Order: sequence, then structure tokens, then C-alpha cells
Amino acid sequence: MITFIHSADWQLGKPFAGVEDIAKRSRIQQERIEAIRRIREVVRNRQARFVLVAGDLFDSPTPTKTVVAQALGMIGEIPVPVYVIPGNHDHGGHGSLWEQPFFLSEQRTRASNLEVILDRRPILRDDVVILPCPLRRRQETTDPAAWIRDIDLNEFGDRPRIVLAHGSVGTFGSQADSEEVAGPPNLIGLDALPLADIDYCALGDWHGFTQAGPKAWYSGTHETDRFPKGGQRPGQVACVAVSRGGIPVVEAIPTGQLSWLEASLALGDDGPAACEEAIAALTRDAGFDRCLVDLGLTGRVSLAARRDLDRVLESWSHRLLRLDVHDDLSIVPSPDEIRELTERADDPILSGVARELARRIEAGAADAEDAREAVNILHELCIRAGEGSR
Repeated sequence: MITFIHSADWQLGKPFAGVEDIAKRSRIQQERIEAIRRIREVVRNRQARFVLVAGDLFDSPTPTKTVVAQALGMIGEIPVPVYVIPGNHDHGGHGSLWEQPFFLSEQRTRASNLEVILDRRPILRDDVVILPCPLRRRQETTDPAAWIRDIDLNEFGDRPRIVLAHGSVGTFGSQADSEEVAGPPNLIGLDALPLADIDYCALGDWHGFTQAGPKAWYSGTHETDRFPKGGQRPGQVACVAVSRGGIPVVEAIPTGQLSWLEASLALGDDGPAACEEAIAALTRDAGFDRCLVDLGLTGRVSLAARRDLDRVLESWSHRLLRLDVHDDLSIVPSPDEIRELTERADDPILSGVARELARRIEAGAADAEDAREAVNILHELCIRAGEGSR
């Protein structure tokens, strides 16, 4: 059995524009670089013979020189050959990143173990044959693996044959930065390949560790880069053991450090405290400073609870790497809050308006929700006026 590491979709240099804080954004970007060091440790621990990166090493065809230098410095520390094909984000072709003088210089001096495969031709090693399917443009309209159907695989003898490709197969669509997008570009005709004569298909583009066929796997991205969907398992690499004519043994090994977490909370009178406790419990094991949280809020809270809840959310937004809040809360003034408005002796006009609004709310009038919103506004104005007089 030959053991190797299969990875993909590093997308180094990804901007993470949804994170407003520059320092936090830089932290998330740097974790993608640091994850290469964790891949190095997996290589050593599993005594892997080489690493395959199935496309999208970089997030764009024009990464900054700093990103290139950091990436190649880390790759150079991996003690085995690293084979990379261009994907849709860092596609090949004439004048691409892979031919730029700075990249070639850094590769030669700092990552001599890195081989970027730009042509669709067999790569012969003593132990395996790699059948690469690099993307020459962002969207290939023809099957990038079609060339494999035209060669005689028997000429490679007893060496395992490994397909290295980037794109979608069957029900697995291509993934854009924010959501999955199924379509014809970069479609790999997996079923059209001579699968009986192929021992493993190392695929990239789907960001979760997923089996796509009896001998085909997506490794997923090495460091989680989005809120997972549909049971995805990102933040892993695949440790693969293959033999000629056998079924590959594939194991997911975690390499990610960031936790992208989702939660939904239905809040009531104890809304602020419940929210504080829920976020703390959600992030406690991972460490809140390594967490990005997508939080949905429903339920009903009073005006005072709304203000306290906003303070809780503001605090957590600074503690976490990212906090996205989907707020569907209804604000329902408490009886005491309504009474405070209706009994203002110093402002009879406001009290009269508040009494009429309270009547409509209590009667369940057609405009009761509008009345509640009006009470909220009045209450907020009174608070601001009181703060301004102090």
C-alpha cells in the first residue's frame, strides 16, 4: 500500500470581506497559511510519500507576493514532494501566476519540493502514476479528465493510478465563495473514466470531506472557510492508502483550527442572560477567540431586555472572530414600560398618545403591531431625553 495526503482548496489569500475588523480578517487569513504546517505534521506522523493538492492553492490567479512567499515557505517545510494542479480560482494558461518570475524564483529557492502540473499528461513516479487534470481557465466547457480515456493505462504496470482533478461530479456542484453553485463548467465525467483501471480520484472544489464514488473523494479545504452546509466536514485532509487494483483506504484527519458555528435561539423574558449563556456554551470548547458564529434570534423581548441584549451582542462581536446575527425578534413593551409612558405627568400630550397606543395593543387592533413599534420609539426617545438632561 502507498500512503499519501490528499488536500485541496487552500485558497490562500482569500479576503474574507465579511469580517470587518482588519486584525481579525488577517488572523483568519493567516490560519490558512498555518494549516500547511499542520499538514506537514500529518505527513510525518503517517509517513506519507507525497502530497496532492487538487486545485485552488490560491484564492485568485493574482495573489499578492506576500501570500506567495508565505505559502511557498510553508510548502518548502513539507518533507516530501507536493504536487499541485491549478483550479478555477488560480487557473493556468499562458501568463498565469504559475509562470510569473516571482513565483518561479520563490519556488526554486524555497519550495523545490513543489511541482505545479500545468499539462494533462501522466506524471510517473516509481511508486504511483498521477493523472492530472489542471484547469487552464476559470470555466472549462469540456471535461478536463477526458484525456485519460484516450491513453492505455496498462502501460503503467502495477503502479497505482491516481486521478488529480478539480471540478464537480454528478450531484456535487462547484462552490463559489458564499454558496454552492451547480452548473456545467468544470464538470468531471467520473463515470466515463475507466474506473476499473484507476485506483483513486483525488478531487477538489467541494469544500467538505466527502466521498463522491467508490474510489473518488473530495478532501475538502484544509481550514474551514465558511459556515458548513448540508453536513459538510471541512477543515480536514484525506490520508489515503492505495494499491493497484484495490479499494483505497481513506481517513479524514483534522487540520483546521477555526470553528464556524451556527445556533438558533428563541428568547423570552430572560433573553440577554440566555443569549450570553448560549454563546458562551457554544464557543467554550473551541475557545471563543477562534470562533465565528452565525446566530439566529427569534422570540419576544421587552424594551429593556432589547437594550441589554444589544449590549451582550456588542460584547460578543468583539470577542469572537465574527458574529453574524439574524434578528427576527419582536419587541413587546412590558406593562411597566407602557405604564411609565402613560403616566408621565410632566408631558400630558405624550401620555395621551401612549394611552391610545396601549389601548390599541390591548384590544388587538389591526394596527397593534404598529402601535407596539410606536411605543418602542416613544420609550427610546424618553430615555434619550432623560440621558440628555443629566
